[in-house]
Amino acid sequence: MTGTRTGIICILVIVAMVCLSGCISPPDKNTGSAAQGGTAASKGGISGAKATPTAAGTDGVSTTTITPTPAPGEAGYLVPATPYPTETLPASTMSGTRLPDITPSPVEYMGIYYTTLALKNNRTAFTYDLQKPPLVIEICFSPNMTTRTIWYDSKYTDRGEKTETVTTISPAAWFEVTVREPASGQIVAKEGFARGYSTDTGKDLTIRSQGKYLIEFSGNELSAQVQIRVPKEGNPAGSPLKKMACTF
Repeated sequence: MTGTRTGIICILVIVAMVCLSGCISPPDKNTGSAAQGGTAASKGGISGAKATPTAAGTDGVSTTTITPTPAPGEAGYLVPATPYPTETLPASTMSGTRLPDITPSPVEYMGIYYTTLALKNNRTAFTYDLQKPPLVIEICFSPNMTTRTIWYDSKYTDRGEKTETVTTISPAAWFEVTVREPASGQIVAKEGFARGYSTDTGKDLTIRSQGKYLIEFSGNELSAQVQIRVPKEGNPAGSPLKKMACTF
């Protein structure tokens, strides 16, 4: 009897083991691949690998796909590099050659006109054929002066009427020299005193082109010391230069 019970128990244990082994499903191919991919990712050193879950398979088991992120150096990344070498030009061995300094020869001048004009709203004119420029017109002005006495009240000393004598250039004093082309009357150059010009006592005017010129002097309430000079070489004879009363 005891032997029969033991046999029945053994049969039941064997049947239970067979049933249990039948419920275990065989490993899925995708699961195995994902596991192998994960192992490869951990061993291969792929940085930033991402696991993306997918839909369940036909057997009801979900699978996971490993999407590796590109590492530096792969497509889509800047790759560190060495800058392109800059070309170094060879040092110049040529020495510069300096041209000798040219010392201009001094120009010797002669006078072709000298006078002192006392102008009172009048004009005078001359022509000259300049063969070798430049032609220089030098003028020293002596305008008529006006003296007047003014009265005022002083605010800084004892109160009372004060007087002061003031001397100024006559408001009617002016002068102008005009250089023209004789045929057309076109003005080549001009200079003057007052009436839009400065009141410097010394002026000069230079003509630097060859040709025939009409030189006009006009003014009022002043006297003007005038000297015209040209180079000795290349022009008709003139006279020694005079000393002018002012500087330029």
